Amino acid sequence: MANTELYRRQNPDSPAMHSSRLDLTRLGGSEIQVWEGTGVFSVCRSLFLRSRLENWIKASRSAGKPPLLKELYGFEEETHLDDSMLLLQQGDDFIYVHQGTNSVQEYGKVFRGVLLSSIPGTMSVSFRRHYNAAAADMRPRYMQFRTDFSSRHVRWERIVLPLVSDERQTTKFLLIYSVPLDDKLEILQAAFDRSAVGMVAAAKTIGEEKTLEDAAILLANNRARTMLGMEDDILPVSTVRDLRAWVQNVRKWEQIGEPKTTLGKTILGFRDKEKAKNITVVIEPIEHFVIFHLLD
Repeated sequence: MANTELYRRQNPDSPAMHSSRLDLTRLGGSEIQVWEGTGVFSVCRSLFLRSRLENWIKASRSAGKPPLLKELYGFEEETHLDDSMLLLQQGDDFIYVHQGTNSVQEYGKVFRGVLLSSIPGTMSVSFRRHYNAAAADMRPRYMQFRTDFSSRHVRWERIVLPLVSDERQTTKFLLIYSVPLDDKLEILQAAFDRSAVGMVAAAKTIGEEKTLEDAAILLANNRARTMLGMEDDILPVSTVRDLRAWVQNVRKWEQIGEPKTTLGKTILGFRDKEKAKNITVVIEPIEHFVIFHLLD
């Protein structure tokens, strides 16, 4: 790979080029692994992140210096800005001057205009250390890390690309792209599908006026789909409100007795006349989610 070889030639004396370093500071259950140099290409799973690093190498090739901000924000990168974050170095801290819409959606948080040090939690301490190292030697970093700040994703991989404002390198920026290494929903789906109990998961909707009826249906395992008469490739309900309507109007289950509450769980009884059996539905809130257990 020509560009990879270029990066090797540009950093011939660095013993850390092919190595990884583990940030052993476990903060709130989080850890960060960091790679530099061509070692990135052997561990980075995302073709998208590899392509961003390749583009950084191309931009720095002709002058033999770190790319200028205007070069990486030029023609090719503009199509990817929705996936990026741009941090401006201020002393030993960084401020988020840009966060793309896709990044906001993936993280579930808006960081624009925020100092890294002001973000709650202790992961920012480790990120600041690694970001300052990248800004000091002006070499990209590749990271893998676990975090609990995203409600959807467990692990991430990230490429950190240092940029400068002008030839004198008076102002430094970090252009950051992140891709989830795994997805909580995929993990939940795998666990759900192996369960002999019918299970439906929903995410609570934020807002004081929102109720359980507004919770968005995320998953329904194979057993639940069979009990509810839903096709394998289509989830015909979007909210708990839709699920209730499906149970009453499509499956025509009749509720038996009044709901019962015990240990934070709500228990409902239904009668499936078509199959001549009773169904017990246990509704269990877990943090921002609600799990429906269907038992026959």
